[in-house]
Amino acid sequence: MAWRGGSESRGEGRLLVAACVLAAAALACQLGGYPLLDPDEGRNAEVAREMAAAGDYLVPRLDGLPYLDKPVLFFALDAAAQRLLGSSETVARVPALLCSLAAMAVTGWFARRLYGREAGWVAALAAGAAPLPLAFARTVIFDSMLALWVELALIAFYLSIEAIEAATRRGDPAGGGSAAAARWSWLAWAAMGLGVLTKGPVALAVPLLAAVPYAAFRRASRVVWHPVGPLLLAALVAPWLWAMSREVPDFLHYALVTETWQRVTTDELRRTGPFWYFVPLLLAGALPWTAVAAGGWRGWRGRLEGLAWRGADGRRDGRILFLLLWIALPLLLFSLSQSKRPQYILPLIPAVALLAAGAWSPARTPGGQQAAAGESAGGREAGEGNRAGALHPLPGARAAAATWLALGGLLVAAFLVLLARPRALPAYVARAPGLALAFGLVAIGAGCLAWLGAARRGRAAAALALPVMLLPALAAPLMRDVGRERSARDLAAAIAPFLATPGTQVVGIAVYPPSLPFYLRRTILVTSRRGRELTSNYIIQSFARWLAAPSTPLRPAGWWRGAVATCDRPWVFVTWSDDLADRAALAAAGLPVVFASDRFAAYGPCHPSAGHGRVRQAVAHAAP
Repeated sequence: MAWRGGSESRGEGRLLVAACVLAAAALACQLGGYPLLDPDEGRNAEVAREMAAAGDYLVPRLDGLPYLDKPVLFFALDAAAQRLLGSSETVARVPALLCSLAAMAVTGWFARRLYGREAGWVAALAAGAAPLPLAFARTVIFDSMLALWVELALIAFYLSIEAIEAATRRGDPAGGGSAAAARWSWLAWAAMGLGVLTKGPVALAVPLLAAVPYAAFRRASRVVWHPVGPLLLAALVAPWLWAMSREVPDFLHYALVTETWQRVTTDELRRTGPFWYFVPLLLAGALPWTAVAAGGWRGWRGRLEGLAWRGADGRRDGRILFLLLWIALPLLLFSLSQSKRPQYILPLIPAVALLAAGAWSPARTPGGQQAAAGESAGGREAGEGNRAGALHPLPGARAAAATWLALGGLLVAAFLVLLARPRALPAYVARAPGLALAFGLVAIGAGCLAWLGAARRGRAAAALALPVMLLPALAAPLMRDVGRERSARDLAAAIAPFLATPGTQVVGIAVYPPSLPFYLRRTILVTSRRGRELTSNYIIQSFARWLAAPSTPLRPAGWWRGAVATCDRPWVFVTWSDDLADRAALAAAGLPVVFASDRFAAYGPCHPSAGHGRVRQAVAHAAP
């Protein structure tokens, strides 16, 4: 190991700290630099906006209707942020960002307990400077928050098991160690409770899948199932379940059957994928740290004795087993599930970061503590290597550097191929080759720096993190173009001036751009056949019920034709740009075009004084 002592060691440590600060800043870079991306960001931000506007932090609502597809916690925190700071893209993304920053800190803290101070900074850097955490730290979606609760639960279970073993070694199995183990177990169950309130039962399944077999291996199963833990979880979750069931009587059936059982066991929700779907996503989503962890595995192999890892004093060292269980068993669960999305494996990234940090640790004492003797031994090892003039590369450092070099070469080659065969592309697609070239060159440069600095932890880690840290700045122009394509912000800007007229109402004709009401700061009416436009499985299943409900925003599919014909208020109508029949009918009614893009068109407002109420026949004849 080439970790030097003295001033150089302090310099490498300062470089690691600086890299972590830059990685945290990169997560926040251009946070509000592009519009909300529909459907997910627009829908989730709008649910939070409606919650804040109504002051109801219990029942999530979308366009005024109960939104039962996800629990309440993320929406409530996002709503609180919007209530405090105002509704904007930046504010809507703040909760996910804060959860990602907290996950970095927790990962670093745990790595420090496991492998020592420097490993803590490496793990924190790896937990933030990877593509998957970067993407979802900047997205109005639940998974960064869920990943934080899952990580806290798994770490707390591990520490509770370690506390039991420490008490047993001291000959005090019923003393303070058991009390500490119980407290850690309670924290784990509380974290799982918050996870259930964030995204449902998956927050129970993932931690228990890893913690239960690990506790059995360490003969400490009793601490996982401490009776106070499930009671604490119930105390957190049950009041909200009871309140929701009173508000929406079929809530529990929908949440447990449709959103949980059918999502896992059937392709009813049309989110399926092949069994191996998550494997390349994990390998790429945690780059370059998957390469570090895989390259460092050779260093762990010599420590295997059957299924038991043993430290220098002969005691079992279960750190690697715990981290592998953390990755393997949830990955198997997600692979067997019929519902697959990239963000599902976000809770596994901290385990990869911890494996990478452990591979670079100079002192691997059992139980996750770096004793002074271990530090001295690590210093002697480094000193002897330095005197001999041999600086050995850190395990996996050059494998990760080679990964960036190879990826960068492929991206530059792809740019050259596209340059040789130009063709007309949409604006946001046309920017992709330029981003590929820029990121490819950065990756090649980072790979070279990491290769040259592979013997020094600070230099290697900072160089390997560089491409991901620069990605938000490099991708900013592309994200702005993608945002304009996948957002309703420009549509809302065109409609907003008409809303100054009292009574003006926006009507979506078989269309509901989720970010439109967010930017308009009001709900809209939606004409629909089955409610699919609102992208809510619950609303689709209960469409007939909510169509008939008082004060519903839903209208029958053809209702808008009567609204145009009678023109009893200043309506503004939004439709799909390629729905030529509806557009012809609106034009025949004499409504002016106020917005047109590749996705949407808006007509209106309807004014009785302009004669729009006397065109019933024109509208009827324009019907398909």
